[in-house]
Amino acid sequence: MRSSKTIHVISAHAEGEVGDVIVGGVAPPPGATLWEMSRALWQDRTLRNFLLNEPRGGVFRHVNLLVPPKDPRAQMGFIIMEPEDNPPMSGSNAICVATVLL
Repeated sequence: MRSSKTIHVISAHAEGEVGDVIVGGVAPPPGATLWEMSRALWQDRTLRNFLLNEPRGGVFRHVNLLVPPKDPRAQMGFIIMEPEDNPPMSGSNAICVATVLL
């Protein structure tokens, strides 16, 4: 079976909590702010369902999407996707993203 799309994900965890990071293959969602981009991902659940549900995911998995920064002082932005929500902040996910970026 051939696939038409590839998503590059680096597995990471902080204190045992999975916080994988998407580093390629996904275009940034629309939005003028990170919050608007997060809400766009929440409304179109295609990516969430693909990565967070079985057979690739489960209630244990969080996935972070790297996006271009909205603040000129930043090097990178990221959006958190968890099974129940897209929270505005998560310490363990921030650690996972920083680790992958380093």
